[in-house]
Amino acid sequence: MSETKSEEQHLEKTIEALENSIEKESATGSSTSINSWIKTLSDHKGYQTIVHDLEKLKDAIADKDGKKVYTLLEKLGNETVKAAEKADGKENAAIKKLGKTLLKGSKLVEKLVGKE
Repeated sequence: MSETKSEEQHLEKTIEALENSIEKESATGSSTSINSWIKTLSDHKGYQTIVHDLEKLKDAIADKDGKKVYTLLEKLGNETVKAAEKADGKENAAIKKLGKTLLKGSKLVEKLVGKE
């Protein structure tokens, strides 16, 4: 039960951090959140593609490669929305919101760096 509560809090904190980063047009603190999600999802079967893309996203942010960042955010957003279908109740809505927030972030980054 506490593991579910902890994951719920982790989800809520991530959504909040993403929304704040989008509003401020900043990636500050994203590495900590990404590392945390990599660790969390590595323990769950069926999320290896998302984990792999999170690792690539962390590298793209470190390299300041805007095109890769928005491409990966879009891919992760779509994958997260799909993953929400497997979740139950409140968790489903929160995961879907996370996916949509990632998609929103991808559009913002694309707008900031321009499309090639």
